[in-house]
Amino acid sequence: MHLAFFTPLPPIQSALADFAEGLIEALIMLPEVTALDIFISGEYTVETSFSDGRIAVFTHTAYPDRQPHYDVTFYSLGDNGRFHGYMLNYVHRFPGIIILNDSTLHRCILAATVGQNNPQAYINELIYAYQDDAPHIAQQISSGLGNEVLLRFPLIEHIIDSSLGIIVQNQFAQSQVLALRPSARTKIIPYPYFLPKAIGDVDPVALKAQQRSTLGFTTDSFLVGSFGIFVPNKHLRACLAAFKEVTRYVPNAHYLLGGFAAEGYDLAAEIKQMGLGNRVHMTGWQPPATFVKQMFALDVGIHLRHPHIGGTPYTPIRLMGLGIATITSDIEPLQELPQGTCIKLAPDDYAEAMLVELLGKLATNISFRQLIAENGRTFIQQHHQLNTIAQQYLQFFQSL
Repeated sequence: MHLAFFTPLPPIQSALADFAEGLIEALIMLPEVTALDIFISGEYTVETSFSDGRIAVFTHTAYPDRQPHYDVTFYSLGDNGRFHGYMLNYVHRFPGIIILNDSTLHRCILAATVGQNNPQAYINELIYAYQDDAPHIAQQISSGLGNEVLLRFPLIEHIIDSSLGIIVQNQFAQSQVLALRPSARTKIIPYPYFLPKAIGDVDPVALKAQQRSTLGFTTDSFLVGSFGIFVPNKHLRACLAAFKEVTRYVPNAHYLLGGFAAEGYDLAAEIKQMGLGNRVHMTGWQPPATFVKQMFALDVGIHLRHPHIGGTPYTPIRLMGLGIATITSDIEPLQELPQGTCIKLAPDDYAEAMLVELLGKLATNISFRQLIAENGRTFIQQHHQLNTIAQQYLQFFQSL
């Protein structure tokens, strides 16, 4: 089976680029897969080096001439037009299998149409999906009601209709697809847990000590961390406020922010305003291997996200797999994670007060922290194994 895969790859600063790297390495190991060609936007140079000669990387413009060679083409789509917008024309011209990483693609389509000075293409997509409501939706978007409208009108209808099948990572996303298109062929395949190839075989205890030394923390520090691209709906201010309360009785507590703030979000000013400049440490963007190595240093990971856009956040999967006690939002896309494998925090008016209590307990009760960490690691080992998930992809490809 000769596969074609449209996806971002590192150095694109997205969890979906990291996820793709692991999936590619696992798929090529399956005996049924003879070759795997990857098609990127062409706006960057891929940093990943694949050791298997049956893996090749092309810019997307090479695909039409090569298309007859492929048994299956699949597209990894997320709601970021800069990373995924180049795929949209191919999705409709060359139907394949969609990995629907978010259950709305409205922002992606908006960026790939209006953002490229083609507003009529955007109107055409609205008309296809919502018929007579299209002018009203466009007017709402132009009047500044973006976020609310984007969630109510996901604009995935045409993409579903153009696909041979849809892969999602959680039951909520599947229900969103089937509510719009009850006859769509869908399969839930969770994100795989894996470490970037550059990390190699590691001793977690030794790497934790080494990373703490590299980052300037002592072995007895209580280290909390959040990772990724920081946007307001990850509620870093609430996390930092709860952390500040904990520092009153945990003097050696520090907060590691492994990533950077999105454009327009002045997180550094918030940290300074809260008086946490000597407690909070932001690394900026790091290559995938360095990014994941820094996670080993943590005692507790926090990844809050609400409102959401239907996709499963990847960072909690990785934190849990590393054996880090993880706090995350109790949202529909994470309903598959049982309470106790991580700590799921309801996104309500009591969330910040509850977070203070949880961080305090995790800081002072090591056995509780270790229990959550081990439960999480065990769950990920049982349900997110890379090789098993690659096999599920293959089976879905074959079924279509």
